Amino acid sequence: MLKITLTLAVAFVSLTSNVVASGDDHAGMKQEHESAHLQHDQWAAEHAKWRAEHMRALAMMAKLQAKIYEHEAELIEHDEAMRAHEDHAMHHGEEIAHHEHDGDASNHEALEKEHKNFSAKHAAMAKKHDAVKDGHKELHDLLHKLFDAMKSVQ
Repeated sequence: MLKITLTLAVAFVSLTSNVVASGDDHAGMKQEHESAHLQHDQWAAEHAKWRAEHMRALAMMAKLQAKIYEHEAELIEHDEAMRAHEDHAMHHGEEIAHHEHDGDASNHEALEKEHKNFSAKHAAMAKKHDAVKDGHKELHDLLHKLFDAMKSVQ
C-alpha cells in the first residue's frame, strides 16, 4: 500500500507542477499587455490632438467662407448703389435737357447744387469701389495660398 501511496503522491506532485503556473510563466504576456496599453494611450492622445486640429481647420474654413459671404454682400450692396446712382444720373440728365430746352435761368442754381451732390455721391462710390476691390484682392490672395497649399498635399 505504501508503494501505491508513494506512486500516487509522485504522480500528484508531477501533475500539480504542470497545472500550477508561476508568475514568471506569464511575465511575457503581462509585458505585452502593458506595452499594448501604453501604445493605445499614445494613439488615443494622438487622435485627440488630430481631432482638435481638424476642428480648428474647419473653424478656419468657416471663417474663410464667412469672409467670402461678407464680400459677396458688399458686391450686392455696391451693385445696388451703382444702379440707384445710374438712375439718378439719368434723371439728372433729363432735368438738364429740360432746363436747356426751356432756358429758365432760375432752375440753374438748383441743377448745379444737385449736380454737386451727384458728384459727391459718385466720389464716395468710387472710394467704396476701391475698398471692395482691395477686399477682393485680399480674399483672392488668401484663396490662392490655400489652393497652392492644397495642391502640395495632393
